[in-house]
Amino acid sequence: MIIALILAVALFLLAIASHLAILGVGHRLLGRRRDTLAKLGVSLLVLSSHFLVAILFAVGFWLGAEWDLGGFDKAPTMDWMDYFYFSLINVTTLGLGDIYPTDHLRVLAGIEALTGFALISCSAQLFWTMMHEGEKA
Repeated sequence: MIIALILAVALFLLAIASHLAILGVGHRLLGRRRDTLAKLGVSLLVLSSHFLVAILFAVGFWLGAEWDLGGFDKAPTMDWMDYFYFSLINVTTLGLGDIYPTDHLRVLAGIEALTGFALISCSAQLFWTMMHEGEKA
């Protein structure tokens, strides 16, 4: 359990740091340009940041499975796409339930969902800023 918590906290910190850095680039871009192309570019930055977070946690789930911290039920074998799919569904807090973690990997899944909720909130704030600044122009 301790190893799963350490892995989860490390991934949380890495995800937050990378997301904030990418959003910072988006804010700076919006500070220089406020046209539609810049807003689309910032939107792609946000999307890529969320993909990066899902990839980080997918690697974490793979490592956890390799370290015998748990596995996944309803999936006889997991390949890279299954780990990414589960991570993407989990980080968005959608949680379909067709694949779910077992044992100590459940801790990692819970931390990922909390991380996703926090990061989606940060992204929503950036989108609100883009829309609000568009009204000022």
